Amino acid sequence: MQGTYNLTQTPITSTLFKLSWPIIASNFIQTIYGLVDMIWVGKLGSDPVAAIGTASFFVHLAGGLFAMISIGSGVKVAHSMGAGEEEKAKLYIHNGFLMSIILGLGYMVFILLMKGDLVGFFELGPKVEYMASQYLIISMVGTVFAFFNMLFSMVLNSLGNSRKPLHVNMVGFLINLIIDPLFIFGVGGLPGFGVQGAALATLFANIIVTVLFYINTRNLPLFSKPFFINTKEMGTVLKMGLPISVQRISFTMISIIMAKIIVQWGAEAIAVQKVGIQIESISFMTIAGLQGAVAAFIGQNYGAKKWDRIQKGYVMALLITTVFGILTTALFLIFPKQIFSLFLNDPTSLSLGIHYLQIIGLSQLFMCLEIMTVGAFNGIGKTHIPPIISIVLTASRIPLALVLAKFFGLNGVWMSIAATSVLKGILLAGWFLWSLHKMHGLNLKIGEKNNEFT
Repeated sequence: MQGTYNLTQTPITSTLFKLSWPIIASNFIQTIYGLVDMIWVGKLGSDPVAAIGTASFFVHLAGGLFAMISIGSGVKVAHSMGAGEEEKAKLYIHNGFLMSIILGLGYMVFILLMKGDLVGFFELGPKVEYMASQYLIISMVGTVFAFFNMLFSMVLNSLGNSRKPLHVNMVGFLINLIIDPLFIFGVGGLPGFGVQGAALATLFANIIVTVLFYINTRNLPLFSKPFFINTKEMGTVLKMGLPISVQRISFTMISIIMAKIIVQWGAEAIAVQKVGIQIESISFMTIAGLQGAVAAFIGQNYGAKKWDRIQKGYVMALLITTVFGILTTALFLIFPKQIFSLFLNDPTSLSLGIHYLQIIGLSQLFMCLEIMTVGAFNGIGKTHIPPIISIVLTASRIPLALVLAKFFGLNGVWMSIAATSVLKGILLAGWFLWSLHKMHGLNLKIGEKNNEFT
């Protein structure tokens, strides 16, 4: 079928690379959106950075909620395509977009009504809270467009067509790159909008990306009319994506509480965390690209019941992840000052940022193992397993941070994040390897039974 690719017969290693590199590049583009904002907004000072960091928690919360739809739709589309059920895949795609509209509008209304209480929770002062509220309002207007873009990308990746999202997102990135400083600082004697300008630039780019996705998919059979609505399949998608959504929402809520702890060290500490997360997102989003490839590859092969390809694909992904994780750790440990100074240069922020990167750097390999393995579990439809480990260990950061902060100050908070990331990576990868062993054993038993009847 036009716009789709069969991942159940091609060579495993080359397939993973061909599928993952466009997703990685697309994720880099999304990451650069945030990095560009931080570079330009960082020139305005720590307060604007802290404002965006505060508002971003609720933007990320939207992404956590939407994972219920995007992950669930992606998994079911991959399974349907692997099993040769194209009409069912089309049904999941159509209902995914309908649910995106409903959730996007509902979340936007909620945030607009509650923005004062939500931003005020951090007690950063009237100036920072005002900037955070303005940034949040504009960001929420673009919620539906952001949801559409994520769903388009997820579905196309599940169909094995990861290059189309790359091409579309690249255009959005270039637009954002050009207009971001213009909206923030102004041009031709016209004043800029400061923090609001950063949000406006991202909103405009997201709208353009949505339009381009529509233009590029409207004639593909799986996206074409008529539009099918099926509440039963909606329920299937939500059930499949709910565990991941709960995990991401929990992560965001825990991050909000952690930020409340961090704010004891001032707005500079919040700004350092925001910039540090943006820097760390380079490795996060790279492996998230491999995660998407692994989910699509394993998903189609799971639908086709090709167990050996699932096992070989995961082992190859494990090797790639390990090499990348070690390289990222080395960069964070060797060049923390050079990396962080690209964003904040004042002595206090720079000192805090160096410590952040050195401590978090120790956990990069294990964070990468966790992210990639989530894709493997999603591929086999066991989306409930990663949240079990993630929620428990991520929540443990709160008491651990409180204890370690008494001995190591702010660095103790960073230590709690690094330590739990190490544990999550080890446990999740070990659990999936154990699941592969069980799957292989079940496959052998099925083969033996089939031989009895031949």
